[in-house]
Amino acid sequence: MSTFPKTFRHFVPQLIQMIILPIFFFAFMLIYRPDGIDTFLKSDMYGVHITIMSCIILVSMIITRLMYYFLAHRFNYPLYIFWCLCEVIFTSFFIGLYVWLIRGKDMAYLEVFSTSFQFLSLTLIFPYVIYAQALKIYDVHVNASDPNNDQISRMRFYDDRHNLKIVLTPSSILYITSEENYVNIFYTENGKLRHYVLRSSMKALEELCQDNGLVRCHRSYYVNPAHIKVLRKDKEGVVFAELNANETIHIPVTKRYYGHLSDLL
Repeated sequence: MSTFPKTFRHFVPQLIQMIILPIFFFAFMLIYRPDGIDTFLKSDMYGVHITIMSCIILVSMIITRLMYYFLAHRFNYPLYIFWCLCEVIFTSFFIGLYVWLIRGKDMAYLEVFSTSFQFLSLTLIFPYVIYAQALKIYDVHVNASDPNNDQISRMRFYDDRHNLKIVLTPSSILYITSEENYVNIFYTENGKLRHYVLRSSMKALEELCQDNGLVRCHRSYYVNPAHIKVLRKDKEGVVFAELNANETIHIPVTKRYYGHLSDLL
C-alpha cells in the first residue's frame, strides 16, 4: 500500500479525470459510433442523447471523485481498480435509467443497465488506463527529479487533504505525538531540535511510521527506537523512554507497548 503513488490522491488529478472521461466518451461515441448503439438508443436524436449521457458521466464523476479524494488515503492498486469499476457501475445505473426512459420502457431495466455497462466499460477503459499510467509516470518522474530523493529513504508527510507538507529522513525523527486534530513531529536539523505541526491523525500516519521504523509506545506517541537512550521507571512505576537528544526528553511508555519496545533496544 505504501507504494501507491501519492499523485493519485491529490485533488487536481481528480478534477482532470472528472473532465477527461465525459469528453472522451462524447468524442468516441461521435467519431466511432459503436455498432449497435443506434438500435440501443432507438432514437434519431443521436447527438442530443450522447450529449446528455456525457453530462450524466460528468455528474457521476464529480460525485465519485470527490468521495475518492476524501477516502483515498489508504488506497492501494487493487482498491483503486475496484473503485474505478464501481464508478463505471454507478454511472451505468444512471445511463441505463436514461436510456430505459427514452426507449419508453420497452425492455427490462436490468437488460438496459447490462448493455449500458458494456458500452461504458469498453469505452472508458481507455482513458482510465492511459490516465492512470500517465499519473504513475509523472509520480516516478517527480521522485526521480527530487534532489532530496537519493539512496536515503524519506518520509513524506501529507495533511488530511493529501497535500505534501514536509519530507524528513526517518533517522532525523525523534518522536511524534498527537494533539486533537493535529500531530506534532519532533525532529533534529543541524543538531537542533525542531518540530512541525501537521493537520492529520495518528491513525493516518500508522503505516508510514511502521514502514520507516517508528514504533508506538503510547496511544498518543510514536517514537524512534534509534534515539532511545534508556527506558526508566519513576517512583510510581510509570515507564518513560529517555531520548539521546541535546535536550532532556522523556516519552511515556505504556504496558501494552513496553515489551515490544524493549525488545528493539
